[in-house]
This record gives sequence, C-alpha cells and structure tokens, in this order.
Amino acid sequence: MRGLAWNSAIPVLEAGIEEALTHLHDDKTPTANQWTGALIKGKKVYWKRRDFADGSYCYVTNMNVGTAAPVIFSAGYVRAPLGNNEYISRLVKVTTTNPASLFNRAIAANGLVKLSGSAIVDGYNSEVGPYSASNRNAAGGIATNSKDNPAISIGSQAHLYGSAVTGSGGSVYVVPGGSVGDIGWNDGTQGGWVNNDMNFYFQENAPPDGTMTISQLRGQTNALRSGKYMISSFSSGDRTEPLIIKGDVTLWVTGNFTIGGNGNNAGYVYIEPQAKLMLYVGGAANISGGGIVNGAGSPANFSYLGLPTNKTLRYSGTADFVGTINAPQADFVIGGGASVYGGIICNSFTGGGGSGVHYDKSLSGGGMFMVTSWREL
Repeated sequence: MRGLAWNSAIPVLEAGIEEALTHLHDDKTPTANQWTGALIKGKKVYWKRRDFADGSYCYVTNMNVGTAAPVIFSAGYVRAPLGNNEYISRLVKVTTTNPASLFNRAIAANGLVKLSGSAIVDGYNSEVGPYSASNRNAAGGIATNSKDNPAISIGSQAHLYGSAVTGSGGSVYVVPGGSVGDIGWNDGTQGGWVNNDMNFYFQENAPPDGTMTISQLRGQTNALRSGKYMISSFSSGDRTEPLIIKGDVTLWVTGNFTIGGNGNNAGYVYIEPQAKLMLYVGGAANISGGGIVNGAGSPANFSYLGLPTNKTLRYSGTADFVGTINAPQADFVIGGGASVYGGIICNSFTGGGGSGVHYDKSLSGGGMFMVTSWREL
C-alpha cells in the first residue's frame, strides 16, 4: 500500500506541472487564477495549491516568471496507509524554455527602412484575436543593422508604434508629423524608444531538403495537396490560373514568382483555411493582382522564404499579406494599400501609401513553453 501511494504521488505532481504550464501560457498576469506571489530569498515566486477529490493535493511554485526560462517546482502529496492525516510526498524540478524565434520585430533588415505616406507599423497578438483597435500594441518595432544616416526614415504622416533600433552610429530620421513611440504617441520621437545597438547576422536560407515532386502548374489545374513540390517559375495573370493550396505544402520556385492582373479578373494564390504553405523563391517576386489570400487568417499558416538569389520582393496585392517573410537578401517594397500581418526579415524595406506592418506578437514564442529537464529532488 505504501508503494502504491509512493507511485501515485507522481501523477499528482504531474497535474501540478500541467497547471503551471497552462498558467504560464494562458494567463496574462502571474497572479491570475488564484496564484499567490511571494518574495523568497530576494526572488519573486508564485505558488498555488490544488486539492483533489481523493484527498491528495499538489503544491506548485513558479520561478523566473517573465523570462524565457521559467522553473517549476511541483510536489505531490498522497495519503499514507495506516496513518491519520499523514502524507507521502514527492518533489520534482522542471526547467522550461520559450523556443527562440527569428521574428522578434515587425521589420528586421540589413539596410535602410523607409516609411512614407501614411504607413503604420505596430503590433497585435493573434492568440487574443484579429487585429483591432482593442488588440493593438507597440511590441513590434523596427531593427536594422544599417549604420547610415538615416538608417530608419519616418515620413510626415507615417507612424512607428514600437522601438527603432539601428546599427552603431546609425540614426533615425523622423519628419515633423511622423512619430516613433508607444501607442498614443503621434508626433516626433518619444524618449527611450530609439537605440543604436543592433548587430545581428541573418543566415542565408537554403532550399528545402527531401524529395521534391517536379510540378507543372497550368490553368485551372493549379491545385497542390500535401507534399513537396518544385517548379522553375510561377505566374498567375488572371483568375483562370490561380494556385490553390489544399494541404501542408512546401513549394520551391527556382525562378521568378509573379502574380498580376486587374480587378475581378486578377490572378491570385489561395491557401485554404486548413492548409499551410512554405514558399521558397529563388528569383524575383512581384505580387500584385489578387495577391496571396491566407484563408485561415493566421500568420503561422504561410511562410515566404527568399533564397540568396531572391533580391526583389514587391507586394501590392488587393489581399493583405498574412504570414512571415524571411528574405534577408531581398529589397522589399509594399504599396497599394496592402498590409503585412506577421513579421518581416529583409535586406531593405520601403512602405508607402496606406500600407502597414502589423507584427504578430505570438510569433516571438507567445509563452509556448517546452520542458527541457525533469528531475526529482
């Protein structure tokens, strides 16, 4: 009976670990849902007791909350046999990590980042819901390795709701009427929101690995189901020759990628709501017409990866670009009123008209913690 109680303590403490991970992921504050804060030996910790119907219970303590590596202590208590109000307990220490992400800014670049017209850069969190006035923040920002003057240029009607970071010696130029700062700051540069300590190397993208299916996309047969495909180039000039993504698809376009056309007859790419697309491009990408339509509306469902020979990426489709762009050798130009919802890595960036970049905070990890070690104490 004692051995049974000893073994039963593990599922009890594991329930505590699950509760701690859920708390770290879902709750917006460390004391939400009856978690109690305390200061122990100079360190802030948060703990909670959970009781179960059979009389067992667990104590859970979270440490290093708010960092990328919280620590969880969970103790499970099970009634001891032949004892009155006596318990057998076991304690484990769990270390976690928040997986690193390439996308920690709305725009990360090597060269000049220029916002003109009424362009806006800000952030939101897709885990909370769609981008809206109530789901909007200044968590994105712009970072560039450029040491030029200016390295970041903000026009008279453009607004960066977030930080602006350049390489050493670089400068941020804000035309009167433009702004850099927190949500609600609309004129000039807010103190503490500009820095010049950017120094990051963007690794070149490699083509997808594994066996690729050579595909010939023509007319109304342009539908791809789950798999890996390679084509020499792609062009959709009108609505009779779209590309429909119907599954988990990796598509390597070794040459140019082009979408064009006008009005209701424009070409387009459609990613169905349950589908995902990883698009590798080796040549120039010019995307206008109907653009790329992400049916799920989630940036996690679409990734654009520019290979080292992808030097140009232009986007002016009628559909907003919902996804991530990792094209460190490409000069990215967006216009025509289209916006990016996700995150961008590029060589240089130019945004004009009513275009915008709305950084999805969930791309930075969003509290999706992974267990890195589990040790009984």
